[in-house]
Amino acid sequence: MSDCLVVGGGIIGLSLAYELSRRGMAVTLVEQGEWGGQASSAAAGMLAPLKEFSVPGPMVELGMESLRLYPQWAQELEEHTAGDVQLSLEGLVTVAMDDAESEQLRAKYLWQKEAGYDVHWMGAKELLVVEPLLTDRVQAGIYSPGEGHINNRLLLRSLVTACKIQGVALLSGCVVKGIAVKAGRVIGVETTSGPIRADHTIVASGAWAGIMLEMLDLAIPVRPVRGQIAAVSSVGIPLRTVIFGTSGYITPKKDGKIVIGATEDESGFQREVTLAGLASVLNGVMPYVPALHAAAFLEAWGGLRPATADGKPLLGPVPGWEGLSLAGGHFRNGILLSPVTAIRMADYLESGQSEGLEPFLPSRFLS
Repeated sequence: MSDCLVVGGGIIGLSLAYELSRRGMAVTLVEQGEWGGQASSAAAGMLAPLKEFSVPGPMVELGMESLRLYPQWAQELEEHTAGDVQLSLEGLVTVAMDDAESEQLRAKYLWQKEAGYDVHWMGAKELLVVEPLLTDRVQAGIYSPGEGHINNRLLLRSLVTACKIQGVALLSGCVVKGIAVKAGRVIGVETTSGPIRADHTIVASGAWAGIMLEMLDLAIPVRPVRGQIAAVSSVGIPLRTVIFGTSGYITPKKDGKIVIGATEDESGFQREVTLAGLASVLNGVMPYVPALHAAAFLEAWGGLRPATADGKPLLGPVPGWEGLSLAGGHFRNGILLSPVTAIRMADYLESGQSEGLEPFLPSRFLS
C-alpha cells in the first residue's frame, strides 16, 4: 500500500507525485490515458502570471510564487533526468492596438507597478525596439521582463522520467471505476487494473475531477473548456519575445516553431480542432505580426482545460471524506502553477495543516 495515490497523470499529478516521492513517500500515480495526454500536452507552456491575472489578489500572488520557483524546479529536473525543458524567462509584451485597449491595459499596469512588480509601460517606438516584428499599428503596451514560457511537452517527459527514477509506481491506461471507502475514510480506488490502496488519495484528474467526485455523490463545479492552438514556422527574422494581445498570443519556441493561440470553447469533452477555431486562432494573431502571413502552417491541437466556477484552483482536503484531497481546476494555468501546487500540496500532506492552501480549499464549494 502506498502513502499517497495520485489520480491523474497531467502536469499537476506528475508534479505532485514527483515532489511527494522526493520527500520519501511511497507514491502511486494512475492515468486513464497517456501521460499528459489532455490539457497539459495541448498547452503553450506560458509562464505569465502578470499577463494572465487581471486584478490583484491570491491568483497573481500564487502565480508569481510559482514563477519564482521555476528556475530551480527546472534545473533540478534537468539535472535529475539529463533532459532539457527549454525554460525561457526572457520577457514578454502585452500590446494595445487602440485607445480603448490602451486605457484598459494602462489601468492594469498601474496596479502592477504599485504592487512592486517588474513591469514597464512602453509606447510604440519602445515596443518596436523590444520586438521589431510588431506591427507599426501598435499603440502601447506592457513589457514584463521576468515572464516567459517552457516547452510543456519536454517538461512532461522529464517529469515522467523523474517519477520513474524516484520509484513512483506509474500506471497508465488505468481507468478509475470507483472510490474505495471504509468506515467513512477513502482508502484508494477500484480500477480496470484492479484495486489500489493508499493512506491518502489525491484527485488531480483535471476536467474529469467532477466525474470522479460524483462517485461519492459530491458535486463540484469543474467543467472542461476546450483550447485550440496552432504551430507555424518561423518567419525568417526570429521573434525576440512573446506577444500577447486581446485576440491571441504568439510564442516563439527554442525549436524554431511559433505557437499561437488560443480559443476558449464551451464544447463539453470534445477536444477536436475545428475549422472555425483554427481560423479564429490564425486571424487573431496576424494583426500583431504581419510577417506571420508568410509563415507555414505546421500543426494544430486541442485540449480540455479544467475551469472552476470562481476561476481559482481546488487545493486541499475534501470535507467529510478523510483521506481524500483535490488538486485541480487550474484552467489554462496548470503549467505555470504546477511547482507551487506540488510544493504546497506536499506540505499539507506531510503536516496535515491546510493554512497554506487558502483561499483555494474545496470547502468553498463543499460543505
